[in-house]
Amino acid sequence: MTPPLRTLLLSSCVCLGIAAASAQEAIDAGGQTLALHTVVTGLEHPWALAFISDDEFLVTERNSGALRVGGTDGRLSDPVWEADDLFRFEGETSRSQAGLFDVQLHPNFEENGWAYISYSRQTDRGAALVVVRGTVSREDGDVTFSDVEDIFVMKEEDQDSSGLHFGGRMAFDPSDASLYLSVGERRNISRSQDASDQAGAVLRMTDSGEAHPGNPSFETGEDEGSSDPYIYAIGVRNIQALAMRPGGQLWAADHGPEGGDAIRHLASGTNHGWPFVTGGEDYSGAPLGVGREMEGMTPAVHVFDETIAPSGLTFVTADSAFQDWSGNMLVGGLYAEGVVRVRLQGDLLADDELIELGHRVRDVRMGPDGAIWMVTDHAEGAVLRLVPEGS
Repeated sequence: MTPPLRTLLLSSCVCLGIAAASAQEAIDAGGQTLALHTVVTGLEHPWALAFISDDEFLVTERNSGALRVGGTDGRLSDPVWEADDLFRFEGETSRSQAGLFDVQLHPNFEENGWAYISYSRQTDRGAALVVVRGTVSREDGDVTFSDVEDIFVMKEEDQDSSGLHFGGRMAFDPSDASLYLSVGERRNISRSQDASDQAGAVLRMTDSGEAHPGNPSFETGEDEGSSDPYIYAIGVRNIQALAMRPGGQLWAADHGPEGGDAIRHLASGTNHGWPFVTGGEDYSGAPLGVGREMEGMTPAVHVFDETIAPSGLTFVTADSAFQDWSGNMLVGGLYAEGVVRVRLQGDLLADDELIELGHRVRDVRMGPDGAIWMVTDHAEGAVLRLVPEGS
């Protein structure tokens, strides 16, 4: 049986941070004291960050559609690029999840300067999840993002006007520079089991946006079209946490319904069962599915007992400031307001613990300085840096 989620509580103090006037908070985490620094403030619902140098990073803002450049010294640029065709649902609900999402650097970024951005684009049918690629360079010392072009646009028949469940998280496989993209089921649960539909799936494409030639073929129903050539795995709900594990495995954390947040090991041709296989229930309290396992479906590696609302995933690198955590998975938690550290043994979960930070963590990355970097999902969002005390 999986050990229960442990909570590491936050204690606060104010002292000198990494940047001038930044706040530092002390965290007792499993026998060691960590320091949480607030490095950059003034961001509107930031969604993702990616380091372009030792001291600068790109950061996306969901609602404004802006891409900015932040610095480890606390600097924050004006937008260097904005999505002028952004879809932001403005109907009866204020819970819209649409906007500017992830940013990922090409594995050969140092040579080609390519950065990839995912977002929801306004279309005649409502919205399409798209991926654009641009070139990061410098002009008079300032970072620019230019030559922006579409490499992927969700096919027209799969577009709709929902403001929910876009997915939008990306991950690169450095072995061949193939790009993975999660697509939520757009709050229409039946779409996850339709392999002709790009929603409710994880897609794999080349770095220029073509369907990957090694993608599997899925069986489809009589009233469905042929298997979509972009699809790598199906049966997922709304993945916003996706990363390659060192060694070449693709891992994800998927939002459950009411409960049922899950860690998944994604492999080519797998069906992860949603909505038939789930550890949660409908928001109304009504039961969903048949349980956590079903013949022919790939079960989750782990289903959290508590709601995490996972967003952002990375693995602790061997050269990080957290040597005892090397190889551990880190999952950002929106509802949990922290980061879940997951220790794996092979492909199984051995232990997990919640490092409670008091912030809705939208993304988590390992920085070039060996620290854990995060962005917070707030109207006044921030970039945070977590290190062992004294680092």
